[in-house]
Amino acid sequence: MPVREVFRGMQLADDDELVKVHFELKEPDMGGSGESLWADPVGSNPYELRNSPWHVRTVNWLDVVEAIPEAEDLWPEFIRVHKRSGLRTIHLFISDAGQSSSQEILDMCNQLGATYEGLNDRVFALDFAPEIALPPPSNTAVMQEREWADWRINECD
Repeated sequence: MPVREVFRGMQLADDDELVKVHFELKEPDMGGSGESLWADPVGSNPYELRNSPWHVRTVNWLDVVEAIPEAEDLWPEFIRVHKRSGLRTIHLFISDAGQSSSQEILDMCNQLGATYEGLNDRVFALDFAPEIALPPPSNTAVMQEREWADWRINECD
């Protein structure tokens, strides 16, 4: 299997092997009625999620989900979570006051062991290991005190 990167000792598939898994959103958030996430097929119906969710609040990066396409030419539709990765996703929204400190905010999260991907220069999906308390207490106090950012934590089991 081609290796794109190694994350905590895991080999991740090359982007060429990834497919989109579609999640229907019953309560559209931020203007979308669904979201499609990149995933690595790990069998006939299980897929390991390979990007952070932005609108789907019930899964996290590297969760394994069951998904089945409704037709041969359609993306697989999410059915259920098969196995949790243990990672937790936080969506970070950087305020006007925090805009000049966005790299400092991201560096604080990296120091705690988070990885992230950006939607733009103000919205980030941070992925935290299971042993990290969420939201991180020291960073939370600093960000709230300075009114740099707000966040939401994915609502997973």
